[in-house]
Amino acid sequence: MMRRGRIFYFRKRLPLAGENRESNSFLCLSLRTDLPADAVKRAAALLAVYEQKEDQIVDAILNDTLTKEDAKALLTEVLRAELARLLQTQCEMTKANDAELDARVEELEAENKALKRAARQGNWDGVRNLLDAATKLIGISAPEPLDPDLGRQAISLKRRLTEIEVEVLEGDDLRQCAKPLLNETGIEDLDAFVQTPVLLSVAIARTFELWPSEDMKGNTQAIANLAMEFFGDVPVSTITRERQKAFFEWMARVPKINGKSHGKNRFNSNGRTLSKSFEISQADAKDAKITDGVRNRNDMSLAEKRAVLAEQLTPRLARATIERNQGGLNRIFSSARDLGAEAPEVLSRKDIWKHLEEKMPKDDLYVRVTKPKTRRPWSAERLASFFLSPIYTGAFSASRRARRGQIIVRDATYWVPLILLTLGTRIEETLLLKRKDVVLRNGLHCFNYNSSADQLGKTESSQRTLAIPQLLLELGFVEWFQSLPENHGIFLFPDAVKRASTRDVTSPFSKHLRRILSNLEIDDFHEDIYAARMTFTSMLNAAGVSEAQRQAIAGHSHGTVLNCHYTAHNVGDLKLAMDKADFQLEIRYSPKHGFPIIHGCSLKKQEALRVEVTLDENSEAETLQIFDTKSRQPLFEYHKGNVLNARDRREWASELLRKVGNAPLQMPQDTSRVAAIEHFMALGSTGQRNP
Repeated sequence: MMRRGRIFYFRKRLPLAGENRESNSFLCLSLRTDLPADAVKRAAALLAVYEQKEDQIVDAILNDTLTKEDAKALLTEVLRAELARLLQTQCEMTKANDAELDARVEELEAENKALKRAARQGNWDGVRNLLDAATKLIGISAPEPLDPDLGRQAISLKRRLTEIEVEVLEGDDLRQCAKPLLNETGIEDLDAFVQTPVLLSVAIARTFELWPSEDMKGNTQAIANLAMEFFGDVPVSTITRERQKAFFEWMARVPKINGKSHGKNRFNSNGRTLSKSFEISQADAKDAKITDGVRNRNDMSLAEKRAVLAEQLTPRLARATIERNQGGLNRIFSSARDLGAEAPEVLSRKDIWKHLEEKMPKDDLYVRVTKPKTRRPWSAERLASFFLSPIYTGAFSASRRARRGQIIVRDATYWVPLILLTLGTRIEETLLLKRKDVVLRNGLHCFNYNSSADQLGKTESSQRTLAIPQLLLELGFVEWFQSLPENHGIFLFPDAVKRASTRDVTSPFSKHLRRILSNLEIDDFHEDIYAARMTFTSMLNAAGVSEAQRQAIAGHSHGTVLNCHYTAHNVGDLKLAMDKADFQLEIRYSPKHGFPIIHGCSLKKQEALRVEVTLDENSEAETLQIFDTKSRQPLFEYHKGNVLNARDRREWASELLRKVGNAPLQMPQDTSRVAAIEHFMALGSTGQRNP
């Protein structure tokens, strides 16, 4: 570690091996801090990564060569710039006299002779300026020293361009003089070729114009941020297949949670901007340290080590995200073609994953961790815990809903989750409900969803009329609605709408509710508030509600049925269907609060049992323990080393099933651990058990 001015730097001598045998080269990287303690931590993290990737780092530094595609793109840009200059020269020739033109011709002929001699000696200085100018434009770094193959191609191109310039100065037409060279490079129209190339930023701006919807804007912005950081503002035509491969390889290393360390909050609006590359380096350093720690442990099997790493390493972008970004890049390239650019074809998804597979490290401990969202219906235990939480039974205050108390505030935090669970509606359309959207139809109080111009909904089928479920009626929703003061505003839940500073009202409310669920210790990555819709439809399906009714309630199209008409004339039948979602709540009137409240929930018949497991070399259970929420001592404990034969193992598995009974199980997050637990339980199963 060293210091320059106030900033600390990481400095490491490259090994004297291979092409660096007689060199004294160093790797020097800024630690971006002037604090000694931070510098030491960052240097240690960098050193851990360097020691693990030393061979690749040295190869990348000492063998800096361009691919054939990149070299072609570089030379094409040189050709474009020089032909544009010659076209300008041809237009301005009349301003010079014969003596000046003859002198220039002699200079060019002498220059060509000098280039011939330089090529024989391997001296590429004569074309270095041309290549440097092209590299700045297209974002490709030319190797230093220049690769001989590239140098010879550049000098050959420069000589031919010089010969063309001589012919132009002697009165010939540039388009005819350059025709053989253009034909060799596959260029048909010189005038179109020399036009200013379509830059990536211009193509991105055009993409926003061609795909203007809010959903597509978010997707476009995501890929735009990544592409601009990796490629820079280069001509789209220069983003070759090889550069795309490097781009997606880099993208696969981006942490799933990125762009969040800006430091902005309600107290500080001046944050910092961290590049994706910096966040990748931070995640790589952290993961390298964790991997080394696990690698050095001798008390764990390989399968157990991989399972531990799957739980501790930084999650990276999921497959679905990378494939969505591939679609975004395809739209950007399509927009560039719309502007007249010759954009290359985007790598197919198959090619991307094939390339990433080829680049996968040959290390038994390598695990690429992702955390894809797999939404699933809420479990009965989670539903019961939520209904019996302080939100519905009594909180400390309006701002502290996770702490037990005597206050029940009936606002968006109270009503919206109940509406989502009992009607299966989308979060946004519920948050944007207006007071006038509560109507009386056929003697039933109903919600009119997406009935106005500012509430268009996700699809045409989103416009529908749904009766208020019995559960909400029993909790006094209609009375609450009727008691709202005039200054309440036009929205039914103005407190939720006010949280949003943009058109996106869903994210701020979801974040607010997620924070409460986290404090209540009932949050789950896969069973979030967005899954409330799935929970409701799953309950209707289990209750035998027809698909046509389920689709109409959810706001999905079903054949030729128009939901806005079907639901309006069938509110009674649909209410009967919705009320089949039985949450088994006990609701009583509370004189203290002045309205009905939830007193109990029969869904929660038994506490969940936590399962912990370690794996052996075959990814089977080495040890397995069952814990309840009240005791630190395990209710059941199994050690494979104490089992003599397969029969004893089956007896242990049967004992586990007897201990567990019908209690819900809290499984580990890692899928390999879950598979080991389920396999062990299957050994003790004597047939199908009723839940």
